[in-house]
Amino acid sequence: MENEKEGFPITALREIKILQLLKHDNIVDLIEICRTKPTQYNRSKGSIYLVFEFCAHDLAGLLSNATVKFTLGEIKKTMLQLLEGLFYIHRNKILHRDMKAANILITKNGVLKLADFGLARAFSYTKTGQANRYTNRVVTLWYRPPELLLGDRDYGPPIDLWGAGCIMTEMWTRSPIMQGHTEQQQAYINQSTMRIYNARGLAWRRKI
Repeated sequence: MENEKEGFPITALREIKILQLLKHDNIVDLIEICRTKPTQYNRSKGSIYLVFEFCAHDLAGLLSNATVKFTLGEIKKTMLQLLEGLFYIHRNKILHRDMKAANILITKNGVLKLADFGLARAFSYTKTGQANRYTNRVVTLWYRPPELLLGDRDYGPPIDLWGAGCIMTEMWTRSPIMQGHTEQQQAYINQSTMRIYNARGLAWRRKI
């Protein structure tokens, strides 16, 4: 990341601070922060590099590879690790705010690492128990929950859990299940998909 004209980006500072705080088996580990010296070749601006632990795969890449097959046990293990990582960051009052398969890394030993905290931020609640107001222009469109699409700015951990649910379903379908091109279309697709799954759930319960 290059230094901006008016200083180091606040979003980058926030990401570094959060990554330094979080230490968990299912959170990607920030090993080191490196800086290059300002020279005539970089317009007298140094660059900052974040050095992370090596992860062999990302979940989106694995899902797009037709030769890679996930067993039910592997899906369960993946989701367990993802939810453990989310539980940890939420317990530490951090929202990820960009849950998607591309931000889920997997080591050669099958350990899941939640990555890319560029949109992450600390959260808190007011004295009335309501979440504070944050921007709703977060989360990649296909994984964005209905409340953000409707303009809600008082949100908390549930927005990450919506993304986790999308990722879990994607492990069976092999591609994102709700692919809108605009916020309006995405809201409609979300609503239609929820109706379908609710109907299937009702039919399943009736059989029981």
